[in-house]
Amino acid sequence: MVGGTPGEGAQRVRVLKVFLGVRLSATFTRSKYFPWFLAGTCTLVLLVSNGLTATALSVYDESILKEFGWSRGELKFRDLISFWLIALLAPVGGVLIDRFGPRRMLSIGFLLLSIAYVLYSKLNSLGMLYAIHVLMAVGLLCASTLTCIILLSNWFDAKRGMAIGIALVGTSLGGIVLSPLNAALIQKLGWRQTFLLEAALPILMMAIVLLVVKNSPREVGATAVGVDPDSQRDLRLEGLSLPQAMRTRTFWAIGISGMLTYYSILALYSHLFLHMRDLGYAPVKAGFALSLLAMLALTGKLITGALADRLDRRKVFIGSLMVMLAGLVGLASMKPGYVLPSIAVIGLGWGGVYTLYNVLSVTNFGLKSAGRINGMISTLESLGGGLGIWLTGALFDKYGSYQVPFTIMVAFVFTGMLLGTLIRNEVQRD
Repeated sequence: MVGGTPGEGAQRVRVLKVFLGVRLSATFTRSKYFPWFLAGTCTLVLLVSNGLTATALSVYDESILKEFGWSRGELKFRDLISFWLIALLAPVGGVLIDRFGPRRMLSIGFLLLSIAYVLYSKLNSLGMLYAIHVLMAVGLLCASTLTCIILLSNWFDAKRGMAIGIALVGTSLGGIVLSPLNAALIQKLGWRQTFLLEAALPILMMAIVLLVVKNSPREVGATAVGVDPDSQRDLRLEGLSLPQAMRTRTFWAIGISGMLTYYSILALYSHLFLHMRDLGYAPVKAGFALSLLAMLALTGKLITGALADRLDRRKVFIGSLMVMLAGLVGLASMKPGYVLPSIAVIGLGWGGVYTLYNVLSVTNFGLKSAGRINGMISTLESLGGGLGIWLTGALFDKYGSYQVPFTIMVAFVFTGMLLGTLIRNEVQRD
């Protein structure tokens, strides 16, 4: 019979359903291990989404600048477009996460990122570059840290800090893995072919998300970690609404502190490769500097993720900002011997800061409107991050050095540290 027997056809349908994630072992999804499996999946999600858009994309910059002759300010304006568009759309993204669930958002995001990388391989003008980053912004908004945080917060009440810390390791792994890999591939294949090759990564992640991700324990008849299986508690119904949260000092302390800190760290990630090249480092070694920053950030995320479940989160947060500030002071001194040690210290502090921003915003406001609240906070962070990347390039064009931009980063992180002292638990529940 052409096309096989009816039994064979049914078998193919069953295999397809499993691949698409329609059916996953009911026993496994209800087990105590499945929430941690999701945390590991989020690690991979953020490795790819952040690595392709935030931490490792800058390795392409030197090749693009050489081919087109653009200034650094012109090139980095792409990131201003991306992050300010994310800032504009983040509240909408938060609403969509609350309404449609993380699984669907992640899948759409990875599809858009793959298309953006294919288009990057055909780049021919500044206008096209900026258009690609509009698409990339929407993709990153969907496959974002925020989406993973909401997903894991649905699955964890106890040990939430550790789970989020594990997931956020992915944002560091993106820099650790993809930065030196990009540098090596660009040298061997050229930057256009490397973009085309890496367009396959988001498609692979989309398949993984469809296969394994479940939006909440209630979808599979399970309960979140730390919730009594016999209780009727639903974490998604607890906490403040967005208007209630915005009337608190904690909301603005987290948001403005995040805006200033994201200005600094995203600017550093985006310009560090070029800074190292200016200092005479070979491309692969300059890529290693990004890996070093990401590796120490990874360490900071794991440490603070565990500490967040045991100690006063605000104190751990402020301590992490102090570490990051010390590293930025060393970098702003512009002494070549301080560069790598300063990068390591910044990474360690940033890892803690990044984890605690996400833990504090979920814990201090609850999950009732977590997507909307964190979407608004993400708006402020994205405004700062986009401005930092572009303005740092523009200031380099003006002064011929990164000393002024690095000094601004010091001032901003210090201010963010002062704002951190205003944060408190608004739902009076830990």
